[in-house]
Amino acid sequence: MEPELKLGELKYGAVKEATIEFVNTGTEDLKIEFVQGGCSCTEPTSWSRKAIAPGQKGYVKIKFDSSKADIKKGYESAVEIYGNVEGDLLLYYLSADIVK
Repeated sequence: MEPELKLGELKYGAVKEATIEFVNTGTEDLKIEFVQGGCSCTEPTSWSRKAIAPGQKGYVKIKFDSSKADIKKGYESAVEIYGNVEGDLLLYYLSADIVK
């Protein structure tokens, strides 16, 4: 199962900020090179800029703008985190219940 961040219920138009934390489980330093939101509603705002040593934590901060999402329960988006090591793509799925 992929990592998931549940944002809960959000009124349409609300903006929610969240932080995704993860641990470098590899054997090499991980350097985040690029972060991308899965849609226009999910925007990465900052992330760990220094190399993350094995066993250490890194982070990505995101802003979720529900006015750019559909009004529905179980709305889904994602954050794609790319780094410098083979198999480096880390996907975090986001879900929210967008209400009127």
